Amino acid sequence: MLRRYGRLRVQSLKGIDWQTMQIKNALGFTLIEILIALMIMSIMAAIAVPRYNALIKNYKLMNAARVVWLDLYRAKMMAIKQGRAIRVDFTAISYSIVRVDTAAVLLSRNLSVDYPGITFNTTATTPSVSFGSTGTANGGTVVIQQGLTSSKHFTIALTGRIGQIS
Repeated sequence: MLRRYGRLRVQSLKGIDWQTMQIKNALGFTLIEILIALMIMSIMAAIAVPRYNALIKNYKLMNAARVVWLDLYRAKMMAIKQGRAIRVDFTAISYSIVRVDTAAVLLSRNLSVDYPGITFNTTATTPSVSFGSTGTANGGTVVIQQGLTSSKHFTIALTGRIGQIS
């Protein structure tokens, strides 16, 4: 029969004598139990860390693609609002939004500052995309890559529509 404070009353074989025994390990864990728990946690961490690193890389690439997409949309809206042609010029690691008639740089962004290791694929990316005063474009494709294995891209239609990131 269990009693309070971790003590167990045991009746002897004769049924007359009562002995009180302390329950073993009532105050903590054994060293073996702690080592087994640490071993299980380290195995789980060894499985999770590579997946976590891949998740972070993909997140950075997607975020960089969103920034470029939003700046292209901004360039299109500037062209419509100002009634002038706006051009976006791409290099390997940066791009600039330029007013065509005055050659004034309205926005310049270097991807390597905020997103190290992320570049434009210069062979697949259209070197410059122009938006007319009505929002129409000359069309093109933008490919953003991280290393040689992962990339995100979107297209700009002749109507000026900027496609989804994929």
